[in-house]
This record gives sequence, structure tokens and C-alpha cells, in this order.
Amino acid sequence: APSSDSPGLLGRPVARSMPLVEIFAKEEQLPNIEVGELVAFLQQLFEVEPGVVQLMIIPVKNLAPEPVYFSIRAKGTAARREKIGQINAELERWLTSHGVARGKIRVELYEPSWQTVRAWNNSKL
Repeated sequence: APSSDSPGLLGRPVARSMPLVEIFAKEEQLPNIEVGELVAFLQQLFEVEPGVVQLMIIPVKNLAPEPVYFSIRAKGTAARREKIGQINAELERWLTSHGVARGKIRVELYEPSWQTVRAWNNSKL
């Protein structure tokens, strides 16, 4: 289950760590992936609230040996460590059902105390 923000030094909420998902592929390899739909699926898969998953789709000129490469970094919670095989299998099924016939998924689970996140927004709106 997602954890809530905790107050920082100034009493304001500190941004939570997020699953960071990077997709490396030629554009023609991702024909049926709608970003909003994938983000919603990843939120469900990693059991996090909206706004926590950070997704980056990075087009490449060439990629080998796999045509699509997912690199995922996420907190190494006990629940995720136990379910990592299931997470990979569910993501593979979702990708296959959206036209990605072949690829590789790399998941790195890290010790949460080794990571920090800082978000900013200087908008006057």
C-alpha cells in the first residue's frame, strides 16, 4: 500500500520516491502504447497513488539485442521483493497485449534510505 507524505524540515510534505520507468525503443516498436494508459497500469502494478510513477519514453536510433528495453527503479519494499516475478510477468502480458512482441524488462529494487527526491514548482499560477 502506498505510504503518505511525511513532513520535511520546514513542515511541508516531502515528495515520495517513485517507480521510475524508462522505455528505450525505436518509435515504430511502440505502436499501441498510450502513455496515460501505461501510467495507470504501472500505478496499479506497483500499488502507488496517481502522480507517483514517473514514465520516460526515450526514442533511440538503434537498440540491440532487444527491440524494446524497460528499465525500472523502485523502492525495494518487502512486498515488491516478494512479487517481483509476478510484476515482471504482468508487465510482459500487458506489453504483449499492446503490440510489443519482444523486449526485455530490467527491474532494480533499491534500499529506500539510499534515495532522495526533490520536486519543485515555481509557477505563479
